[in-house]
Amino acid sequence: MECLESLFWVDYPCFDVVVVDNASEDDSLLRIREYCQGDLVVGSAFFTYNSGNKPIQVTELTEKQVCSKIREKGDHPKSSCQAPEARNHLTLIKSQKNHGFADGNNLGMIYALRNLNPQYILLLNNDTVVDEKFMSEMVNLAGREKEIGFVGSKTFFYDDKNVLQAAGGGYIDLLKGESHEVGFKELDKGQHDRIYELDYVGGSCMLVKRNLIDKIGLLDPKFFMYWEDVDWCYTGREHGYKSVHAYKSRIWHKYGTSSENYLKTYYHNRNRLYFTRKHADKKVYQKFLKHYLKDVALESGYQLICQRNWAMFKALISGTVQGFRLKPGDGKSNIELHGV
Repeated sequence: MECLESLFWVDYPCFDVVVVDNASEDDSLLRIREYCQGDLVVGSAFFTYNSGNKPIQVTELTEKQVCSKIREKGDHPKSSCQAPEARNHLTLIKSQKNHGFADGNNLGMIYALRNLNPQYILLLNNDTVVDEKFMSEMVNLAGREKEIGFVGSKTFFYDDKNVLQAAGGGYIDLLKGESHEVGFKELDKGQHDRIYELDYVGGSCMLVKRNLIDKIGLLDPKFFMYWEDVDWCYTGREHGYKSVHAYKSRIWHKYGTSSENYLKTYYHNRNRLYFTRKHADKKVYQKFLKHYLKDVALESGYQLICQRNWAMFKALISGTVQGFRLKPGDGKSNIELHGV
């Protein structure tokens, strides 16, 4: 709820809040409803809770309703242009199943594109807290050049407010199939306070132009989780769009990693292979494969022989096998393919 409370008090005047509940199995829906009613007070080190805009009106829709409610052209409502204290509406979409990061976000974007007629769409993780000026800074930068397609925010660790997770996003080494976040774990001293182009902006907070989506489509659901944000930005670049860093925009992210996260290992291993196959030319891809297979052999051998960790070994090998099976296609959203 920290994310929602911080979002409702940003200074940008015209935007709508759309929340996708990706088939959560906890009490997330109940807590959202309690928060919107004003029955759940949100404590935070980043802001002082304000009850002035409560209760917040909630429009709840199922995935099936989103897929069937397609407005006629020209029948889109205008975005809510209100002062923060008067901003009191939220659309809550409940998905039928866990679609992963890609199609979970695609579901929200399909609703927004067909019902709200936005010029921009902002994807924001629910484990973030935002500065009140973060959106204004991103939109202002996006409007400077028509070639700018994606904008990323300066992202800090939630538990260490002045330490960077990423200064906007990062760069990709196609020969190794590796991503490198700019400024990762650096104390922010202003060393990244400039606008610069990136290979990708982080998916925890990314602003994208509507006309880019019209041209390249939504997130590729084949990724499910991890690398889909990188792929989207890379696809945009292949169509002439830039990904840039809005250094005056700030958010804080509850970032966490675990070496024992088998699901993460599986998808990261699978998706770096799929991503490189999708975007590298034949010569670069062949060089990447040598590095990739060596990596997999060394790591899987270490997990099996030294760590005796069968589950991690299986995650590495399964990810590799499935990565080879995935074939680059149109990347069309499963939600779009199934009756939307």
